[in-house]
Amino acid sequence: MPNSDYTRLVPKPSQDSVNRDRTNLRQATMLTLFGEPSALRTQDCVEVTNPKLRANIVTQSVGPFHVTGHRQAVLSLTNVLADVHKGEPDLYAILGTEGMLCARLTRGSTSHWSNHAWGFAVDITVGGILDRRGDNQVQVGLLRLYPFFHQHGWWWGVAFPTEDAMHFEVSDELVHTWSHQGLL
Repeated sequence: MPNSDYTRLVPKPSQDSVNRDRTNLRQATMLTLFGEPSALRTQDCVEVTNPKLRANIVTQSVGPFHVTGHRQAVLSLTNVLADVHKGEPDLYAILGTEGMLCARLTRGSTSHWSNHAWGFAVDITVGGILDRRGDNQVQVGLLRLYPFFHQHGWWWGVAFPTEDAMHFEVSDELVHTWSHQGLL
């Protein structure tokens, strides 16, 4: 499939067709498990100052690109992308990222942390193009990528009240599973 087919925009899928049996990662879960990621509360990316979280941050290749994030989320992302490589090699070859770890508050908030703040979310580019947030459209490549993330327990940001199709995050259920297994 040519790059332009993967970056072509289509209407976002219906809410009931994505994220079945998955919940987006809850701030309450992350605060209970880790506490606040940084002493600085800002909408700009800042240094992770939380010692428990900081000790688990890694930077490594996940296949088609490098990320910095929580070691367990990075391992899971590596597994997602290994499956993409097997199942959709042409798509895999053009994947990139706009980042994983970014200790900041969510847009417009003075108290709610982004799930990027703990390194449990990633923004994906297709063919070097970032899907535009809030236009209720999604790149075909992200639509084809979604089942791989879902299979590994991730949640897709296309279902946020303001569509964010480039955004994938570890589901709340998966984080609880990892916590019970002692992996965090």
